[in-house]
Parts: sequence; C-alpha cells; structure tokens
Amino acid sequence: MTDFPHGQIAFAGHNRPSDLGDRASAAKALRAAFALLAEAGLSQARLLTGMASGADTLAAAAWHGVGMGTIHAVYPFLGERPPARTRTPVDASTWLDGAAMEAAGRSAHLAQTHWLLGSADLLVVLWDGKRTRGAGGTADAVRLALQGGLSVLWVRPGSGGAPRLIRPPDASQGYDFIELVEQLERGDARFVHPATPEAIAGVFASRGLDTPPELPAEAPQTQLARLMHRTLWRTYALFRRSLGGPIKAQSAPAPVPDDLEREPGFVAMTAAYQTADGQANRLAAVHRSLQLFLLFAAVAATAIGSSPAIWPDIKIYAVLGELALALLAIAVWSGAARASRHERWSEARRLAEQLRLERAAWALGLSSVEIREAPGPAARTARALRRVAGSAAGSFDNDRVTRWGAWAVDELVGSQADYHHHQGHRNERIAHRVHMAENVLFAAFVFVLTAFATAYLAAPMLNAHLPHWTAGAVMMLSALVPAIGAAGLALEATLAFREQGQRSLFLAEQLAAINASRVGPCRLDDLQRAARAAMTLHAAQEDRWSEEAARRRLVRGG
Repeated sequence: MTDFPHGQIAFAGHNRPSDLGDRASAAKALRAAFALLAEAGLSQARLLTGMASGADTLAAAAWHGVGMGTIHAVYPFLGERPPARTRTPVDASTWLDGAAMEAAGRSAHLAQTHWLLGSADLLVVLWDGKRTRGAGGTADAVRLALQGGLSVLWVRPGSGGAPRLIRPPDASQGYDFIELVEQLERGDARFVHPATPEAIAGVFASRGLDTPPELPAEAPQTQLARLMHRTLWRTYALFRRSLGGPIKAQSAPAPVPDDLEREPGFVAMTAAYQTADGQANRLAAVHRSLQLFLLFAAVAATAIGSSPAIWPDIKIYAVLGELALALLAIAVWSGAARASRHERWSEARRLAEQLRLERAAWALGLSSVEIREAPGPAARTARALRRVAGSAAGSFDNDRVTRWGAWAVDELVGSQADYHHHQGHRNERIAHRVHMAENVLFAAFVFVLTAFATAYLAAPMLNAHLPHWTAGAVMMLSALVPAIGAAGLALEATLAFREQGQRSLFLAEQLAAINASRVGPCRLDDLQRAARAAMTLHAAQEDRWSEEAARRRLVRGG
C-alpha cells in the first residue's frame, strides 16, 4: 500500500446525546475508522476538529489513541476552550470571531465548517444521515464537502456496521443534497460505497497525497550560469523595456504584517513561492532570449546570404557565415526541444503562480486547490507544500482579520489588478510598435522598388547608367524585408504580445470589479468570498496559459 504522509483530515459529528447515541460504541467506531485510514497508508497526518463536547472530543481521543498524528482545533468563538473533562492534548488551535459573524447575521458554526474543510483531504463524520437542524451542523459539513469535491468517510451512530465512503457526485450529473439524504433514508444512495483500504487509498491518490512536498529539482547555479543571467539572458528584458517603454509607477503592494511574516507556515509557503518564482523567471529569461537570438540569426543569415549581390567577391565568406548561423540555430533549437524547455517553463510558471495563490489563501484559511475540479501537477505540488505548512493558528479577532485580510486581498486583487493593467498596456504597446515597424519597413521597401524601377526605365532616356550595386541592394532588400516580416510574425506567434496584453487588461478589469464590490467592514467571510472570486479568475487564466505551452516552442525562423 502506498504511503500518504502529511494528510489533513477534517472531522464533524453530533454533539447532542440523542444523536450521538452510546458514547462507548461511537468511540469504538471512530477508532475503527481511523485505523482504516492508517491501513490505507495515511501517516503523519493532522486532524482538524472543532473540539466541541460530544463527537469532536471522542474523535480527538480516538485519533490520539490510534497514533495518527497531530490535532488542530478550530473554535468558532474567541477564547473558547475544549470541555474541561477532555484530556486529549491539542497541538495547535485557531479561534474565529463568531460573535462578529453572528452580529452580521452569519452563522459562526458554518464559518467554522468552511475553515475545517478549506484545507482538508477527506472528511470523517459521525452522522445519523438526516438533514441539518441548524446552520453549520454535521449535515452541512457533508453537503459542503461533497459540493467541494471532497469524499466523506461516514460513520453512522449506533449502526454497528463498518464505515462507508461517500464519493462526490459527478458535477455533470447535477447534485442536490436533499435528494442524497432521501436516498440514504431509502437505503439506495448511489454515491455510498464500502470503505475499503483500497478505496480510501484511491481517494488519497486522487487528492495528490502521494505527491512529495518538495519543489522540482533544478540544476545548481554555477558561476557561468549566474554570469549568463546577468548578461546574455537579460536580452529579452532589455528588448521589452526598449520597445514597450518603462512601466509607470505602480502603487506599492501592501506590506506583509509582522506577525503573519513570523508564522512558521507562512514562512514555509513564502520560501517555496520565492524558490519556484525564481526558477520560473530564469527559465523564462533563457527561453525568450533564445527566441530573440534565433529570429535575429534568421534575419542576419538572410542579410549575409544575400550580400554577394552587392559584393560578389565575398560569396564564399557569405556562404560560410550563413552556414555557421544555420548550424548555431539548429543546435540551439534542438537543445531546447530535447530539454522541453518551453514545457518546463510553463510548468514552473504555473507552480509559482499556484504557490503565490496558496500563500495568500493561507492567511484566510483557504486553499486555491479547492476551486479546481481536477488539480494538475503544479496544483498537487502546491497542495503538498500547503499540507506541511498546516493551518494558521491563533485568534482571528477583528485586528488580525483586518491586517491579514487587507494584505491577502491586496495580494490577490488590488496589486494584481494594478500589475495586469500596466503589463497589459505595455504588451499592447510592444505589439503595436512591432506592427508599425513592419508597416514602415514594407512601405520603405515599396518606395525603394518603385524608385529603382523608375530609375531603371528612365536611365536609357537620360543616357545614364545605374551603378551595379543598386541592383544588388534591391535584391538584398527583396530577401531581407520578407525575412524581417516573418521574424515579426514568429515573435507574435511565440510570445503573443497582443493576446497577452488583451488578456491582462481583461483580468485587470475583472479584479478591479471584485475590489470595487467590497464595501463595509472587513469581515472574514467577505474577505474569503473576494479571495475565492479572485483565485477563480487567476486559475482560469493559468489554465489557458498552460494549454498554450505547445506554441511556445522555439521557432528557428528559417
């Protein structure tokens, strides 16, 4: 059986004695459920629970007794503590400001349930299978888990049977929780299956628990590599700055709050993001600069190859020069193709963006993976790193929510809207200027052809002779101008300045709209809602950008 370390298991269950039934029987059933998780390969795991009197305390004791890992308690109200008779140690605790939520007409227990499920890989419930009798109850936990694509390990109080596995239904089939409850009452629920170790291991594998929590290895940065990145690989950045112009002063991003910056989990997420971002930037600089070199080499080869039309004596040297450039282009192109550098760049950029989202979401008790139905490799790696980071601990009172929330939403919405606004305009300027250069060059070429044809026809009538080099220059331009035009087309095809500009401006507008919709006091649930909307937008853009990886292959240009 595969080993699944660092899993996060959420728990919900009844606290009313009438729903819970015999405590000894319930405790035994929970131990059996957690032993089943261990048999499926789960180890070094974390239990996320509310530690309320009733099923929560029984689950914590069973978890501790089986030796599954640590326990992270999430309390709905500030200052709340586990029941006095509970002896199970808690390794970390989070307190939500339930009083503020209820004052705003929200359910504190529903917010607690959202927090528990936000970073969970599986929900374990001690549930009677009936509809909810209050917001944030056990039935609500099951409903939210299934809606979010999370499987549920179901232990039914007093049933005496083995736990069962409820898999989330296919979104294409439609889903209604009330219908599911009615099916459970009739005993013919289609989504309920026997909870075997193999079935649970399959759930863990689908959630990416077998993905190691480490970034993809990168070749060590040698002195030569660092020198290349300080010099040659800055070519694209210089090209972009010279053609697109300087970016106007952007508003400074919100500073990271000091206490957030000291949180161990946030420190781990920040380090992972910075490493991944550095890898992606280095790959992008190399790939884009090489594309410029190849297109420049194609134009240079055309110029050298056609130069004997003006200077016939250098024909052999022109052939040798063109051959050297061709061999160099083939070597660069084939090396990039063998290394799949365009795909590595795409995956590295996607991972860096995923970690950036996870880092901001961590401060609000969210995960960017929860908005994806089928997380890819980058999302699975980011989620694995997030598991190790755990959940934010401490009291989420008004002061923390205001400070942490302001930073997280600025990181996901405000600063990103500003960034994409400026980048979008710069990319459109580059695309426009490349297009204008092609038009000017073509107009100049037509003018030269017209002038030469006119001079050639008029020369006999004026008893004059055109110099030999003029015909050679026209022939050289006839080869060079189409080559420059083709290079411009290849540049737009591979780097897509116009398309990227339009996409960035669209994203900036959508993010600005999310920012404008935030009014009133800074409440955790409102901040989470804005963050989810922003992450959904970012994820859609990442998916589209990654799908276009194939067209980012290097173009030889001839």
